[in-house]
Amino acid sequence: MDQTLNSLANGFPALILYLLVVTLIYVVGVTIYVRLTPHKELELVQNGNMAAAITFSALIIGLALPLAACLVHKISLVDVAVWGTASLFLQLFLFRFTDFIFKGMPQRIVDNETAPALVLAAFKIAGSLVLAFAIAG
Repeated sequence: MDQTLNSLANGFPALILYLLVVTLIYVVGVTIYVRLTPHKELELVQNGNMAAAITFSALIIGLALPLAACLVHKISLVDVAVWGTASLFLQLFLFRFTDFIFKGMPQRIVDNETAPALVLAAFKIAGSLVLAFAIAG
């Protein structure tokens, strides 16, 4: 039991630092995405737009997956910050590329078309999974 408590006492501060760095990267990613999106996704979600809720949920999950992969094979705090930031920009590029492929998607989301929003969300999550596994090696 003593070893367990010592392990917790030694590792807990590092855990908090890693979580703070990843949380900061995550919040920056969500903020950038919200600003890049041509429609007001959060406002649409608050007004009950299911299509916006689906695509925003994909963002929430999608940004977390590669960041989690960065934590799996961490070497140092700097390593997590560098790979986490790189994954954030790759993810945002992937999301914008996916939005580009699905022409007219912002208006379809505003119009609350859930079927195309669900397919878009699936592409975003699938891309996030591939990126996460690529990072994890």
